[in-house]
Amino acid sequence: MKSEDLTAEFSQALDWAGCSLRAFAWHPHTNKFALALLDDSIRVYTSGSPTIPTLKHRLQKDVASMAWKPLCASILAVACQSCVLVWHVDPTSLSTRPSSGCAQILSHPGHSPVTSVCWSPSGSVLLSASPVDTAMLVWDVPTESCVPLQRVGGGGVTFLSWSPDGSKVLAATPSAVFRVWESQTWTCERWPTLQGRCQTGCWSPDGSRLLFAVKGESVIYSLSFTVCNGQMQGCVGGSQSATVVADVSETIFETESGDIRIGGEIHSMAWDPSGERLAVILKGNPESESNLTLIAVFRTRNSPIFELLPCGFIHGKEGETPQLVQFNQCFKKGALLSTLWSSGRVSHIPFYFVNAQFPRFNPETSTVLAGNANISISTPTLFTES
Repeated sequence: MKSEDLTAEFSQALDWAGCSLRAFAWHPHTNKFALALLDDSIRVYTSGSPTIPTLKHRLQKDVASMAWKPLCASILAVACQSCVLVWHVDPTSLSTRPSSGCAQILSHPGHSPVTSVCWSPSGSVLLSASPVDTAMLVWDVPTESCVPLQRVGGGGVTFLSWSPDGSKVLAATPSAVFRVWESQTWTCERWPTLQGRCQTGCWSPDGSRLLFAVKGESVIYSLSFTVCNGQMQGCVGGSQSATVVADVSETIFETESGDIRIGGEIHSMAWDPSGERLAVILKGNPESESNLTLIAVFRTRNSPIFELLPCGFIHGKEGETPQLVQFNQCFKKGALLSTLWSSGRVSHIPFYFVNAQFPRFNPETSTVLAGNANISISTPTLFTES
């Protein structure tokens, strides 16, 4: 496959090749996000600031993924066709076109295209992945040096996700296997899948649970991880097998305007930082006008037992489909879901609720505001651990 075809195949964006918006990244601590466009430029938007820096570089081609460095206001890692670019964007500068000299170039033989980047929660380590490189790279950015982490089997590495507590990393591969790495000693456990490769995955806030989906399937799986005295034991500690927690196969729903068909293959997922809302992009049936690509929203609770409850659906304006979803990391009134649409529009959809850490929380009375559309579902709990 060509480089751009590989990027399109493994991107978390639904139609990476055809959409004008290709990647999105919220800053973990401030209301600032980066938006990658079809022309290979990146725009940085900051709440309350009229200045919108545009990042361009001769090596910034086929952007597949971006990640802001935690505990730092100015550093953005960008997964590109031939390298990883690490931009240093001064948040106090009034310049709208930072020099290409503001970007470090991180490259390694055989490590291209780069389809995923992620930082450790402490910001000390950057990971990058390529579907043609059997090793994921652990970068020390200041020295521009890396250490390859490699295991036999599975091919390259397509997608990375670091758990919020910093203890583990999900590494998906192009084949029917994925790995979870422990980040202290860099040992890993390997999970095979039956039907296809791991398409997407996301972590609970405490890193004790991984939700993931397999390409071509309409099922959400869950893996739980052992915690002892609040700390991981230097090993992955995953459960022996995954549990099915949701089946989002095509279903008919009754609405005021008639019956509609909803459900299908899962493309990507995002879990909000409070662990109480899960957003899932469902690929509709292209042969059916009544089965559209949309976002399914679930209420979730990870403690004292894991629960997953249907909450509603979000669809865009007529003719547009969701491409990518990501939650704001510092929204204090519930959860804020940002969505890239095929039309080139970006929407920010708030979900207002009382955090489950407080006794007043009641999942039956929490409020959902879903922008253009929200179809409520009155059903019992979809999954509850016994």
